[in-house]
Amino acid sequence: MNFEQAIEELQSIYFHNDKDSLSQRVYYQLSLCYYLNQKPTNALWKIDEYLNQNADTSSFRLFLPLKILCLNETFRWKESQKCFIQFIQLQNFSPEKSNETIQIVNELYTKKNLPHIRSIKRAENWSRFIPGAGQIYAGKTGEGITNLLLNVTILAFGAYEALNGFYITGYLGGLGIFNKTYHGGIKRSGILASWKSKEQIVSFNSKINERIRSCLN
Repeated sequence: MNFEQAIEELQSIYFHNDKDSLSQRVYYQLSLCYYLNQKPTNALWKIDEYLNQNADTSSFRLFLPLKILCLNETFRWKESQKCFIQFIQLQNFSPEKSNETIQIVNELYTKKNLPHIRSIKRAENWSRFIPGAGQIYAGKTGEGITNLLLNVTILAFGAYEALNGFYITGYLGGLGIFNKTYHGGIKRSGILASWKSKEQIVSFNSKINERIRSCLN
C-alpha cells in the first residue's frame, strides 16, 4: 500500500467540526498510516491533536492502543506504560481483572523485559576506535571479528609491501583498501545497530499488541 499517497489524501480532507464522527475516522486512519509508514512521531502528533480537542472516553479507547505502540517505537516507555494503564481503566473490567491486567503490563515494562536499544552513534564510535567492535555491539559478533581480521590483514599487507620498497602497492593495496573497509565498517555498524533495535521493538510491540487484544476480547 502507498502510505505516502494515503497520508496526502487524508490530509486534504477538511472538517468544519472536529467533533464529527467522520473526523475521528480520518484522524485515526491518518495516524495509522503514519505509524505503518514508520513515522511514529508524526502519528503521535495527529493522535494528540485529536485527543486534545476530543477528550471523551470513546476517543481514548480508539486512539490509545495506537498511541501505546507509537510511544514504544520512540522509546518513551514510561509514557506508553501510563497510557496502557489508562486504557485498561477505560475497559469494563472487574476490579480484580483490572488489577491483574495492570500487574501484567507493569511486568512487561520492567527493565529486564524492555528492548535493549542499540545506539547508532555508539556503534559507529566503537568501530572508529576498534574496527569490528561496532558490529559486535550491534549483536553481530562473527561479522565484527571478521571485519577486525580483514582490516588488520590489509594493514599488515600494506606495511609489508612498504617495508620491502613497494610503496605504491603498499599504499594502493594497503591504505587504499583499508580506507574503504574501515569507513564501510563504521557505516555498517550503524545500520546493524538500527536493525537490531527495530527487531527488538517489533518483538516487544508484538507482545504489547497481544495484551491490547486480550483487553478488547
